Amino acid sequence: MKKITLLFVVSFILFSCEKDDFVPTEELPDWLVSKIQSDEQFIEESPHSYPSWGAWVRFEWNSGFYYEYWNLLSSSLTYPISHSGDTLDYLTEKTDSDYMLERCCQKYVWKGPNVEDWMYDH
Repeated sequence: MKKITLLFVVSFILFSCEKDDFVPTEELPDWLVSKIQSDEQFIEESPHSYPSWGAWVRFEWNSGFYYEYWNLLSSSLTYPISHSGDTLDYLTEKTDSDYMLERCCQKYVWKGPNVEDWMYDH
């Protein structure tokens, strides 16, 4: 009986813990924090607007962090932006062409209120 109780308690603890899939705000670059604040204000004024369907995600690549803005309502390609704010042109620059194959460790930075997890999980 003690083993069953112990197993139940351990299982409960493991399944109750939420996984933190978001990057802490203090780790974000200033340019991104500013952009998110702007989007949130726009969404507050117009709750079903374009930004409400968007999400910022962070990837690791080439010993650095890169951010991408994904929006379900957009048909345009997203270009990764480095932590320092430089756009990575992985489509035309030979040195950056491996980005899509080698990037890893996707973490959400921010999600609009209309975004569901299944929309952007890769």
